[in-house]
Amino acid sequence: MWLRSTSTLLLLLTWLPAQNSPSKKAPPPSTATALVPMLAGWSALPQLDGNIVKGSVIVSNPSDDDYDQTVVVEAVNEIGKAFTLGYQHFPLRHRSTSPLVPFATYLPPGHYLILADAIAEDAKRNSVLRIHLQAPAALVVTTI
Repeated sequence: MWLRSTSTLLLLLTWLPAQNSPSKKAPPPSTATALVPMLAGWSALPQLDGNIVKGSVIVSNPSDDDYDQTVVVEAVNEIGKAFTLGYQHFPLRHRSTSPLVPFATYLPPGHYLILADAIAEDAKRNSVLRIHLQAPAALVVTTI
């Protein structure tokens, strides 16, 4: 998986000032760097085994702060009914990666979007971080 506890993801931002007149020469572009406080991804994409959907999620905390982490995985069918596939709540220490958050749950027939939410409370900063994932393709359960 692309998430590792030793990795740091930096977001590079570049912007250019607006020019008011064509005769003025623009200054060189400015650059800023920002540390991403939390990463999440599918460690195993959701897949069907008969009428059981299974997969796993992993979360990484590259920051210097500890988090109170919650991961919820759900399947939402074509009429909007949601099924919880997995739930875990755990402390996520700074500069670490979570254990796998696996899920394997029976689903009735239907078309399902598989979603995952990683929610981290940073008590030190009195803030909540959230990452929302959606599987790349809907799953169709046809067996009973």
